[in-house]
Amino acid sequence: MTPYNAARTAAQFLLALSLSATAAMAEPRIDIAAVDSCVATATDLGTSPNGCVDQAHAPCLRIPAETPAVATLCFEETRAEWSEAISARMSDLSDRAPERISALAGIEVKYDLLTALVQCDRMEELGRLRDIASGDILLQKTRCTATASGLAYVRLLWRLPDPDTDPTSP
Repeated sequence: MTPYNAARTAAQFLLALSLSATAAMAEPRIDIAAVDSCVATATDLGTSPNGCVDQAHAPCLRIPAETPAVATLCFEETRAEWSEAISARMSDLSDRAPERISALAGIEVKYDLLTALVQCDRMEELGRLRDIASGDILLQKTRCTATASGLAYVRLLWRLPDPDTDPTSP
């Protein structure tokens, strides 16, 4: 096989893999209702709900290491879904909670995300110094940003339960 044919075959394989990954991502990756239930259970048990993020990321974590681009795409889609969930929760709080509580939630989410994203940037820069493959660095960063967004959402639920269902909430 000539180098040209090998490159063409590899490109065709990557295109097919990309198309199948894109088709698989038409469905949501995160079951927000399951995450909400997981957080409620952890809250009832008096335990940290951070493990709920790992459970939600399980499909991305099961992607074989030989396909980092597919895993990266999975985590990027997941991060976007976490962001949508945060926006929906903040909108709900703005509509139903006192203004002070909504402002408090906004501050908490903002700084939870900023703190975590700074660490993601740090890990990315360190990876570059260690000559880690660029695809692996991108996967690590995308996974980190997805986790940061997931943790921000989980903490938002944990700190400010739904005022309609939690009689102790403000």
